[in-house]
Amino acid sequence: MGPIRNALYACWLLAGILWQVGASAEDPLLEEVVVTGTRIARPNFEAASPIVAVPAAAFERTASSTVESTLNQYPQFVPSYTGTSNNIGLNSASSGQASLNLRGLGEKRTLTLVEGSRLVPVNANGETDLNVIPPALIESVEIVTGGASAVYGSDAMAGVVNFRLRREFDGVELGARWGQTDRGDGEEYDVSLTAGTDFADGRGSVVGSIGYHNRAQINQPARHFSRVPLFYLGPGAGIIGPDSAYIGVGSLAIEEGVAFPDNPDNPVDPEVFEELFESYGYPAGSVSQRGNAFGFNTDGTLFTTGNFDPDSVANFRGQGDPLTSHSFRHNYNPAKTFALQMPLTRRSAYVSTSFELTEDFELYAEGIYADYAVSTQIAPVPLQNVRMPTSNPFIPADFQRLLDSRRLNPDEPFIFAKRLTVLGPRVQENNYDTYQALVGARGRLTDDWDFDVNAQFGASSQWKHQTGNVSRSKVEELTFAPDGGESLCGGFSPFGLDSVLPACADYIAVDAGIQAEVQQLIAEFSASGAPLKLPAGALRMAIGMQYRSNGYQFHADEALRLIAPDGLPDIVGIPAADDIDADDHNTDVYIEAAIPLLTGARAAESLETVLGFRHSDYASARAADAWKAELLYRPVAVVSLRGSYQRAVRVPSIYELYLPGTRIFGFDFEAEACSVNSLQRDGRFREQVEALCIAQGVPAELLPEFYEDGIEITVRGNPDLDPETADTLTTGIVVRPEFQSRWISDLQFTVDWYRIEIDDVVTFIDAVGAVENCFDPTFNPAFVADNYWCTLFGRDTETGEIVDAVDTFYNLATSTTSGVDFQLDWRLPIGPGTFGIGWYVGWMDEYEVQTSREVPAEGFVGTIGGFAGSYPEWKWLMDLRYAWHDLEVGLAWRYVDATRDTSRSNRKTTDLSVPHRDYVDLDASYVFNDGWFDGLTIRAGIENLTDELPPVFPNYAVANTDPSQFDVLGRRYHLTLALKF
Repeated sequence: MGPIRNALYACWLLAGILWQVGASAEDPLLEEVVVTGTRIARPNFEAASPIVAVPAAAFERTASSTVESTLNQYPQFVPSYTGTSNNIGLNSASSGQASLNLRGLGEKRTLTLVEGSRLVPVNANGETDLNVIPPALIESVEIVTGGASAVYGSDAMAGVVNFRLRREFDGVELGARWGQTDRGDGEEYDVSLTAGTDFADGRGSVVGSIGYHNRAQINQPARHFSRVPLFYLGPGAGIIGPDSAYIGVGSLAIEEGVAFPDNPDNPVDPEVFEELFESYGYPAGSVSQRGNAFGFNTDGTLFTTGNFDPDSVANFRGQGDPLTSHSFRHNYNPAKTFALQMPLTRRSAYVSTSFELTEDFELYAEGIYADYAVSTQIAPVPLQNVRMPTSNPFIPADFQRLLDSRRLNPDEPFIFAKRLTVLGPRVQENNYDTYQALVGARGRLTDDWDFDVNAQFGASSQWKHQTGNVSRSKVEELTFAPDGGESLCGGFSPFGLDSVLPACADYIAVDAGIQAEVQQLIAEFSASGAPLKLPAGALRMAIGMQYRSNGYQFHADEALRLIAPDGLPDIVGIPAADDIDADDHNTDVYIEAAIPLLTGARAAESLETVLGFRHSDYASARAADAWKAELLYRPVAVVSLRGSYQRAVRVPSIYELYLPGTRIFGFDFEAEACSVNSLQRDGRFREQVEALCIAQGVPAELLPEFYEDGIEITVRGNPDLDPETADTLTTGIVVRPEFQSRWISDLQFTVDWYRIEIDDVVTFIDAVGAVENCFDPTFNPAFVADNYWCTLFGRDTETGEIVDAVDTFYNLATSTTSGVDFQLDWRLPIGPGTFGIGWYVGWMDEYEVQTSREVPAEGFVGTIGGFAGSYPEWKWLMDLRYAWHDLEVGLAWRYVDATRDTSRSNRKTTDLSVPHRDYVDLDASYVFNDGWFDGLTIRAGIENLTDELPPVFPNYAVANTDPSQFDVLGRRYHLTLALKF
């Protein structure tokens, strides 16, 4: 606590000196404002960091009642988790949440504020959920680019998004909104009631709002582009999709059941295989055994599931899904039950009040509450990695013949898989109960010093429950039973379509879930004022101290923590989970000063610098310092130049630090690098790979026949992580011409350049990826055993098997992004009304990620899918409006530049062009100011007027596109009514 105590003492000593100096000031203060990105209030403040202000009207002109869908249209954001980010995970950020991702640097590095205070997180990663904030409450949103840790503390690396809510309101307003696609689905509606008033002769005020929102589910088959997962083969090489370059694929865990009796350690006799398929009418040599698994027809015969070669599916006698069952491969189509848009139900409330005890002392309080539920839905559980003995009475005779032909051990149990459609889709109900309350006092200490002291507490309670999962131990209890489980549930047979009895499905089914809660406590004291008169004006500053505590409790049902006899999780269908009970806290002191350097000089209307410093002492990590240096220069009245250089920090989250160890199984059906049939040993670096295998510990005598198709992995956090650090540089110009012409008198624009470089990025490294990188010449060109990636796992020197494999977090990567933002605001009279243009343009010049020290940085500008998102070079939003009396009509043009999918598909670089997208939205509103409908506002609109479909590209298995960046719902209509009285 030494540095904290010394810094705190220095702050208060400086404050005392400046307080006394400022006590003699005679000039009264003008009206002051506080802009996001600083704690200094002063007249006519112009921010040194780029700020985009999004008005409340922007959220009223859309069919969606979730705020992230509006904000993601702005070029500062790379869209992240939205209402179309459907996935299942009990500790996953995609479990129905809505987040913001500034500059594509990650949700964890975007700080979300409400009225300048942190929004309570909803998970152990410290991420927030915008479902808490109904659009009806929003007065405006301010987006600040670049690091802001010196002002707000950890997490503000990419910038800050500050929601300003309706704190002053006089009267009552009823609001209702409805929206629906032109296909008749995806209905959304919400209703709200807002009321406010002054009291005690204007000394007090109170405003409150309640609301209800409902969003309907849409499944993937409802849209042509997402009715089946697509696998890219190349133009003309496939059978469906753009350029006939794709085939429909799905999961190898099929409804008919599939088994894997054949492996290099215990192979099936190829002559018996040939004889069996000859008996089905296939000439000898016409059916490939390579890469094929065996499926089960209802009549007891076998078929090959295909290896992606033409006509490699042989003897399939059922009626498969035509989208995933063809001559290349017979798979299950998981898109049949995947949700494209998740259903959402939300109830919310907000209240804000203040009361002036004296002219110099005010009490205030505000509270937010939201109770909402989001359902995620994916395909029925794929029962896999389950064993069955050869003595099971349900094994078909033809398959028994193959089992008996295995040369080394015909009695060895085999592995099978089956899609358990009898259990229905896996559904996760995500229920959130979030509240946040703040109480404080503010006022004047002296003529030149104000203070603000407040305490804030928030909590997010979560209940997540899943249906449709199974227990591996229960399944193997049935498969290893002498009667095949007949005495337990009537008999469990995975062979053939509709073969599992409902009673057996109930016997193995597991419904499980978790309870979790995040708590956040913040207490802060700050003081700001103008303690000193300088020749160029008043020096203004802010000092303060903040204490923040975050706690996280995660409790999983016993079924999620149960370990099977083989040491792996018993649950099948969702990841296993273990309990977490962890917390972290920090104490910060900060100081910020705005120092005027010049005013009224030649070629210098004004020149000012803003300096800030923050020292943070965390319980979990070493102390971290953040600082900033900003410059504001106005050479002439109509032009302002601005720039800043900032150091920002992010302390690792509770999840990254304290995730408890959980064992999983890696590779699944794919042999690891040292296996005799691996891709690495079949490639051109075969000799180097085999030498590396021996150097790692694989006995040389075992190498010719060595085979390992899966490894045991421990997933855990890393308490030794260091904080991330970011250096941000911004420069810009603000032009507000004071022309006399009525056509351009109301014109202003800004151009800002930014560059953000983050070091020691906390990166999740999975053991499977570490093994692949160890044997990849890109990451290990010399194929040496002491390469970084090779040190992340070990081998048993007797068996050669991989041991000590860990999925965890490391301070490994470096991330850099830069670009230019352009913003135009122009109002001009045309005809009887006023025409307005708002244009927000983003140009991304650089986005590079260096994933490890061994490889150069990889650029992602103009790419999509390769690094958890899409990074178009150009993106803009243009809003055109015409207002005449009480009528306003508007047209919005959203543009997303063309990109390239440079990811790997089928182990080849795709390098596929993804075309640009233009979206056009129309809306109109009318305000009644007299008569029966006095106070009524009607707004109607059409989003995606041209019904633009999203581009299809190989990298995405879910919906075959980026459902966050592109519109996957199509044309939508919306109607809004608001009555104020």
